[in-house]
Amino acid sequence: MRYVLYGLSALLVSGCIRSVYEVPVLGRVVAGQGDTRPFEQPLPINTQPKRLALGSDFAIGLKEDGTVWSWGSGSKGELGTGKQENREIPQAIPNMTNFLEVAVGSEHVLALRKDGTVWSWGDNKKGALGYKEEGVPYGPPNDIRFRPHQLTPKQIPELKDVVSIATGSYYSLALDKEGRVWGWGSGFFTFSVDEKFKQPTPKLIIQDERAVKVIGGGGGAYSYGLLRNTGEVKLSFAGKLLEPKFDAPVVDVVMIPGNSYFLLNTGRVYALGSNSKGGLAQRAKAQYETPLLINALSRIIKIDNFTALDEKGRVWQWGGIAGISIDQIFTGNNQYAQYYPKILLNNKKIVDIYCCTMAFEEDGTVWAWSNDTGGRRGDAKPVKGSMREQTHQHWTTPVRSLWTWK
Repeated sequence: MRYVLYGLSALLVSGCIRSVYEVPVLGRVVAGQGDTRPFEQPLPINTQPKRLALGSDFAIGLKEDGTVWSWGSGSKGELGTGKQENREIPQAIPNMTNFLEVAVGSEHVLALRKDGTVWSWGDNKKGALGYKEEGVPYGPPNDIRFRPHQLTPKQIPELKDVVSIATGSYYSLALDKEGRVWGWGSGFFTFSVDEKFKQPTPKLIIQDERAVKVIGGGGGAYSYGLLRNTGEVKLSFAGKLLEPKFDAPVVDVVMIPGNSYFLLNTGRVYALGSNSKGGLAQRAKAQYETPLLINALSRIIKIDNFTALDEKGRVWQWGGIAGISIDQIFTGNNQYAQYYPKILLNNKKIVDIYCCTMAFEEDGTVWAWSNDTGGRRGDAKPVKGSMREQTHQHWTTPVRSLWTWK
């Protein structure tokens, strides 16, 4: 019988801080170093709803009480407040209560309510909202036109009894309690290899009665993934289903353009895809089409993009997202690669990580780092300039967010 483990204890994460915390210099971690023993009790399948999501230049947060918050740049309605506005301070979206999960694409948002309904807002030019948007008028009185934007959350009418949601850059996914995966939008191979193809309303992709979680692929050939209650994984690659094999059950999957990461119930992490910026977290050949063990990571309890959280509450990072440091190697075109995981945070009571740039403490505090595009760190002190123009401190020093998840 298919089951969904929504009763798992919530490991919540996310935030930015006004006071400055200096990251300790811990040096490079050598592959193979550390405690590689499996857990005494294996990790359970992770069906924990996501409580934070970052778009291209905005953020959506979900609080413990079920309210939904937004901040950053909202020129296309991404903040869901009924206005086209930019706001650095987190604010609750009106009339959004009893929600349990959020997901975002580049410029659109999905939110899953406790009653199994799905709501969306933001940009709909590629059909990612799942319905015909209300639109934003522009132009002279004799030639009124409408931009394809939805400024307030609106329910997707075709969907019900949904238990998991996910997004890519310009598409959306939903898994219902019958194991049916629904998809809509454009830019992934499931419906068409033509990137201009648009599926404006939810369409059935696949049904798997053992599926408990759907994972978005960001974009490109890897368009989505399914995690089953047996610890098996299905990946959609260029429209074909792949089922990579591991020596233990998979309990969580993260998919982004170029890389995928798999957390096993033993606490070990595998990666596949590109290593151009250290995405495989080790010295390896440029591309791996089968999962490769990240030797430097062990006893991990949560993974995200280029990021892992271990049982001691330490946050590890690698790849281009890890920031510029003496451990990194210059690869040309102002790009750096961190080939081995390093510790970013190690003296906080971190219980969850999100979006490779935010970490939650158990008391509800949220820490953030990396660039502050559009003010999405939520600390009311946005960093000016592009990622490359920012200083080392702006890139690697966590700051406390005004938003908390409790």
